[in-house]
Amino acid sequence: MKKVLSILLAAVMLACCMPFAVLADDPTVHHFIESDFFTASDQLQSGHTYYIDDGVKMTVPSNFTLFIPANARLEVTEGGTLDVKGSIVVMKSGSLYCYGTLNGSANIQLNTDPLGAGEITPAAMVQIRFPDLNSDEVKLLGKLRVWYAYGDGSYEQVPDGGDDVFVPVNTRLKIRAHILEPHELDVSLPKRDKYDDAKMALQLHDKNDIPFEYVKEVDNETNCDGYFTIVTSTAGDIRYANWDNENTFLTIKRIVFSSGEGYECVPAAAQDQLMKTEDGTLCVKYGQPFSFKVELDEAYDMSSYEVYIYNGYGWLNLKTTGEASSLSLMEIEAEPDANGYYNIPAVTGDLTISVRGVMKNSTINLIGSLLDTFKNIFNMLKEFFEGMKDLFGGLGG
Repeated sequence: MKKVLSILLAAVMLACCMPFAVLADDPTVHHFIESDFFTASDQLQSGHTYYIDDGVKMTVPSNFTLFIPANARLEVTEGGTLDVKGSIVVMKSGSLYCYGTLNGSANIQLNTDPLGAGEITPAAMVQIRFPDLNSDEVKLLGKLRVWYAYGDGSYEQVPDGGDDVFVPVNTRLKIRAHILEPHELDVSLPKRDKYDDAKMALQLHDKNDIPFEYVKEVDNETNCDGYFTIVTSTAGDIRYANWDNENTFLTIKRIVFSSGEGYECVPAAAQDQLMKTEDGTLCVKYGQPFSFKVELDEAYDMSSYEVYIYNGYGWLNLKTTGEASSLSLMEIEAEPDANGYYNIPAVTGDLTISVRGVMKNSTINLIGSLLDTFKNIFNMLKEFFEGMKDLFGGLGG
């Protein structure tokens, strides 16, 4: 009987050593199911796996160091929290994997002693989750391409369907999120980058949003303007914040009419969906047709002006045959229709419309009069020299 009581007492004392851990069927697997503090530096055993479950917060007190020994794994599940007020040292072939919230990442160290043959490098990793671009929350399929890199590693493209990647803790993570122009899906057309990717906002979303810093840098490989970066301190979901509730810079295109003396550019009155900013810039939805005409004052010439459109790549002279196809992704007739309107079937980018060569009728009449005068003088001189030629020719005979 005493022997049985001794065994029971020993079991109770062992359970008291880990009051917050529950053993699974596998005796080497443990789950923390209630929030608590680690109570001993050597509390984690080699070859065992420990899980901080959803809704549980485990804290490393400030007065000691918790060691993750060889072949041991401490895993913070999504929804769990590891709060490191003291410090954690991950020993050879030990590992810390975080899917949830990690506080105090700067207090985590890896044992960097030389490793023996066949030993595994210690690891402290956080999971970064990229969303599906076609999900109901994002809806960016065909509008965005994303790459990521960390440390000194090369960039890898994130699949359109999203991906979960592990990144070492306290490592600089870089993300290139490139806004696609519609024609980039057609490989037969040249690749151009006209949108400003910095207008986006990226956040690492856990319980609190962690913003990324944007670094301006041209990269020919991915044709991006720059990259977003943070130092990894916790796991979380990448969120393209500018798209959560606002995507106007992707779906709204702006049309600027340059002003000039004697003329005005007027959009078609039927376009009731037209918006106008405070500075007078017209806004249309992406892919929407747009029509405009040029109205001249009566005192100005109605025939000799030229209309130009700047589409981000070059000026397009509507009266120059063939130039539209080389400079523009849109189709537009060189001449206005019967009602005087220039018609753009689909607006796919910001446009600036300019009119050149507008002159007053009086100026044109003056120029015409001067040309007539010069012509008369030229004809008089011509007759004079012909007469002189005949005169001197007769004297020579």
